[in-house]
Amino acid sequence: MAVERRLVKVSITGVDGDISISSEKVKTEDGRVILLGRGLEEVPHQTPVDVIAYYEDGIQFMWGIVTLSIPSQLNVDIVSVPGKRQERRENLKVRTSFDAVVEYVCSMGRRRRKLRLNAAVRIRDLSLGGAGFFSNHTFFKKQRLTINMDFLKPGLKVEFQVLRRERQKDALNEDSADMKTTNFRYRYGGRILKLSVEQERLICEHVFKVQLTEHKRRKEVENNGD
Repeated sequence: MAVERRLVKVSITGVDGDISISSEKVKTEDGRVILLGRGLEEVPHQTPVDVIAYYEDGIQFMWGIVTLSIPSQLNVDIVSVPGKRQERRENLKVRTSFDAVVEYVCSMGRRRRKLRLNAAVRIRDLSLGGAGFFSNHTFFKKQRLTINMDFLKPGLKVEFQVLRRERQKDALNEDSADMKTTNFRYRYGGRILKLSVEQERLICEHVFKVQLTEHKRRKEVENNGD
């Protein structure tokens, strides 16, 4: 018998970023998501919206249409679910640029000691499954790091495992437009480990916000070109 997954929270966002509503009081019916609360933003009937459903074991992205909107309830009829529920390692990645700090690093020996480091890095891309960053410090493949991502929320720390390292001179063609990145010797990529529900929510909301900002920017460029 299948185990029912618990829905933790639902966020509703307008396609152009003009709507942003979240609630932990949610119900689901056949093909419908219902947000409950007080003072919910009222949304025009038939407005298309993006939906993020936060489960205890992952996140699902959907699209829908608002069919009821009052201060105490918002109903969204789901129109499309892009494939199966996306697991943590299979989510969209966005380009970004934020300073962060590698606070701890695990030694590569058998004992795997955790050592204090405090090395500055710049996050270059981010998803629920991983991240890329620039740094002048030398890290090794499979090495585990603790990265403080205050830019998402003060005190937010994630566990990270290095999967690749490149010298910046080998990647200048891709990143030379951003002069800030040329101050770093290395470019790293890897995966984020053991995300909590709160960490997953914060990263997902950042990724979704960047996507909406880029979508809005593209629409403005298209409109200005008309």
